[in-house]
Amino acid sequence: MSVSSEQQLAEPPEVRRPGAKELIDRLPRTSWQERSFAYWAEKQLYAKDPWWRPLSSAVVGISTTAMSMFLALGFRKVIVEDLHKLTDALEAKRDRPIITIANHESTMDDPTMWGIMPARMRWNPDYVRWTLGARELLYMNPPMNAFFALGQTIPTVRGDGIYQLAVEIGIQRLKENKWLHIFPEGKVNQGESMVRFKWGVGRLIMESERVPIVLPIFFSGMKEAMPLNQKVPVPKPNPFKSTLYLKVGDAIDFTVQLEEWKAARASLTCDKEKSRLDELVRIAVVDRLWASLDNLKSASVGAIPPLE
Repeated sequence: MSVSSEQQLAEPPEVRRPGAKELIDRLPRTSWQERSFAYWAEKQLYAKDPWWRPLSSAVVGISTTAMSMFLALGFRKVIVEDLHKLTDALEAKRDRPIITIANHESTMDDPTMWGIMPARMRWNPDYVRWTLGARELLYMNPPMNAFFALGQTIPTVRGDGIYQLAVEIGIQRLKENKWLHIFPEGKVNQGESMVRFKWGVGRLIMESERVPIVLPIFFSGMKEAMPLNQKVPVPKPNPFKSTLYLKVGDAIDFTVQLEEWKAARASLTCDKEKSRLDELVRIAVVDRLWASLDNLKSASVGAIPPLE
């Protein structure tokens, strides 16, 4: 039985929700840090300035190259299965966006796992993910604001729900057929079972202008290299014992489900009924994601060599 559904459908319907630009205009600008964050949030929303692409390319290229070196030096084995499912989708003539989802073992998962990407893709922002990351951990001062904004990490505020700025920026990226990566558990989880998924990924899939290519990714090895109970939160892989494992699953096709939702929604006239339908479909979408990733995890367990 899936554990991804919320306990209650508590969000009341609203006639109009603010878009990304309005949310950015509402950001406080009293301190230097607040002005810096608002500046980079607006630049990240559009990512169209002539200087954006070369600077973003430098940040993501250096970061992913550094992570490839970290994997080579810090782990005895790095096992990657079916990466072609992702790279083929990225390098094909892209007429729709890509969303990947993965389990979340440590705060270092995002930079570490992309060290496995081919060298030819590391310096091209079009082949590098956009991802949602905790604002309170990443956007702490002006230099970090610039680094993570250019590194294609969208600031997310935990507890602000599915209509926050991060999700609006994510929807903008999907309109541009970009690759968006999500850790739908919404927090680091080193338990045996995945926790319920957040609804934001459901909204992203449902409100994408074109049905996205959705790929699950199971990732393992960082909870041993960076356990939550250590006093200093830094990765400590063992190059003589540590194993990192990553497997890309088959695409999840939401075409029929989304077409049925849009048809059912078009037949409704009451905003409250539309809101209720939207919430039920979000739950169904997120349940499919949870089940797909859980099945991929179960199928991958036998491929991970035991720690020696």
